[in-house]
Amino acid sequence: MYPMKHTSLLLLTCLLLLAFAPLRAQDDTLPDATVIPMDTRLRLRDAPSFSSNTLDGIEPGTALTLVGRTADSNWLHIRTPDGVVGWVSAPFISVNVDLNDLSVTTNLDSLPHPLRLADNVAENVRAIFARGQELGNRADVFSKLGDSITVAPHMLTPLSDTAYNLGDFQYLEGIIERFSAEPARDEKSSFANVSMAAGIGWTTDAVLKSKFTDLEYCQLDEAALDCEYRLVKPAFALIMFGTNDVAHLSLETYTYNMGRIVKASIEQGVVPIISTIPVRVGYEEQTAKFNEGVVKVARRYSVPLWEYGAAMQPLPDHGLAPDGVHPSIPPNGYKGAADFRASNLYSGYVIRNLTALQILDAVVLAVEAEAG
Repeated sequence: MYPMKHTSLLLLTCLLLLAFAPLRAQDDTLPDATVIPMDTRLRLRDAPSFSSNTLDGIEPGTALTLVGRTADSNWLHIRTPDGVVGWVSAPFISVNVDLNDLSVTTNLDSLPHPLRLADNVAENVRAIFARGQELGNRADVFSKLGDSITVAPHMLTPLSDTAYNLGDFQYLEGIIERFSAEPARDEKSSFANVSMAAGIGWTTDAVLKSKFTDLEYCQLDEAALDCEYRLVKPAFALIMFGTNDVAHLSLETYTYNMGRIVKASIEQGVVPIISTIPVRVGYEEQTAKFNEGVVKVARRYSVPLWEYGAAMQPLPDHGLAPDGVHPSIPPNGYKGAADFRASNLYSGYVIRNLTALQILDAVVLAVEAEAG
């Protein structure tokens, strides 16, 4: 856990920039990057600046996953093999990928600003969206796929009844207005819609099977994912599984299932936005490996990657509630879950909602770029 006095700085300069997009497919035998040989450990920092706080030291030769960069590529946003995300100075890194395909995750601005997907991901997003429009998907609707962290009323629902305060993130007002449209089934906005593809205790297995579907709405032998997409006809889907998978499924099964979820979404013209997961107490090593799996799936299919797991790292207790599983709830409860003022950016559900809006905004910007 990082000192409270550093958390606000990190969140305001780094957290809000977490719509990381995957790179084009690369040679899987090579890591994205490695630390060059040197006589000391490389400093991993909480912001792209030599004056920022040091999170850790990285041994020379360590393989790294790239998740973002500054506009000038002088600083790289990386994930270590232990799952820690931070910034390193580019001259100390040997890179094996094309940095032009990496999202700009900060421009070093003092105030929050819209994010931008990598060009190859943005192009693919537009293609998936266009197919969805041909199939009759609703341009102003998204679905939520996940487990109890997604089912909880603190997840986006406060945005449906204007119980939010954008603070410095006023640019997100437009994305909230866009997704206030009513889904087909129950006259609730995307923020409050009860998803057929999210359930307490669910793993990736559950959303792909018919035995977990609600037969009041779903057809016999219809997978939960297919039921949700048929009923709601969304253009986009926020997808996060893994907190339960780390305790019950192998990494191979998890990544295979995530690939099936992404592929099924694409085939139905739904843009899949897949999320990394926060650490689960007692499963720290598995969480890091599963998040690497999510990155690889996003890269394989060139779809948007929502780095929620990384955004949780600098929070008190890593943004977790006392149970060590679910995101923490802000002091003001439900109403506080969508209060994005700087003084309230310390709870897991606040950060979940903020980063969800940011990645949705980045994806919609990519879609609208073609129209413009």
